[in-house]
Amino acid sequence: MKSLLLVFLLLFVELGSNSVLSEKDIKVTSFEKKKQGSKAPKKVFIRSFNALFEVFEEASAQTSGSKKERADRTTFTSGTSTSMGVQISGVDVDDFQKMIDEAYASFLDQLESQGYEIMSADEASKNEYFEGWTKVKGGASSDAQAPGYVMVTPTGFDYLVKTVTNSGKQKSGGSFLDPTPKLSKSLGDVFIAEVNFVFPFVMLDADASTWTNSTSVKAKIDYRIDPMVDPSENKKSLVGSGPNLLSQVRFVSGLDIGNNPLFHAKVEPKKAVSFEGVFKDKKITETTQAQSDMFSKTGYSQLVMTSGDQKTVTSHHAECDHDAYVNAASGAMKDLIDTGISNFVEMTKL
Repeated sequence: MKSLLLVFLLLFVELGSNSVLSEKDIKVTSFEKKKQGSKAPKKVFIRSFNALFEVFEEASAQTSGSKKERADRTTFTSGTSTSMGVQISGVDVDDFQKMIDEAYASFLDQLESQGYEIMSADEASKNEYFEGWTKVKGGASSDAQAPGYVMVTPTGFDYLVKTVTNSGKQKSGGSFLDPTPKLSKSLGDVFIAEVNFVFPFVMLDADASTWTNSTSVKAKIDYRIDPMVDPSENKKSLVGSGPNLLSQVRFVSGLDIGNNPLFHAKVEPKKAVSFEGVFKDKKITETTQAQSDMFSKTGYSQLVMTSGDQKTVTSHHAECDHDAYVNAASGAMKDLIDTGISNFVEMTKL
């Protein structure tokens, strides 16, 4: 344990002011049983390597119209609907692709410099575990994996998925039980690596008040790396649409009792870490107030013409500083990869 702490201390001293994440921002998991780290083949199968960047978020709130009858008048109050869609501006898919390509190259260089062989998707696909799975070619972006996010995978990185839906959503056969230890055992106890990053940039809060007869949507610009994101959050129609998105650099080997690994080396953010000075705006608010009209009663029927419910549809672009955005994301990825590999390498030497 002392040797591990020394490694991390030296790592953060070396990173110094260039580090985006501090030592306090990173959670380190170091678990080993039966000396699995030294017994396992010096081979790594990279099960996943991707980054998801939030590029759009939307929310809406509604109230219903009403009619109140009194002795001398009728009051009509319109319903309200406020919608907001916030889209990122200043960076694009090419920037995301370049960042993930650089992170992947660094990851491979560090593993190979330590003498680790990388198991290809072609080699792994021959195992019965992957029977019927589909090989996907990396280097392309996809907006089908999580609402509002663009996922990028490294150029030259091929990976295996269990299914691909008609919409393009990729599924890897996950369940409530972690399948990674079983996969490692099936592949001869090789180390399974999972490297994932999630970068949200905005949080929306929609509110409908019958008391004030109004609806509002508030946006808080908060660009960050998040340890876990629920892709269905603030999207009630999409609840249960998929598993949580994780930021992690993880190595697993072997299968213990139940579905637990014999070796587990992982680094992840302890909590969401926000990056300041990247976006121009901090908050955006839109409110729609109901309209009321009163009509005096007469002895004959009235025909009241209305234009329908009040509705405000808004669209906003959240402008970012391109270089500051890229430096924050690429720096966070580098810090997690460097720390993750340092933890992994040190554990395999114990």
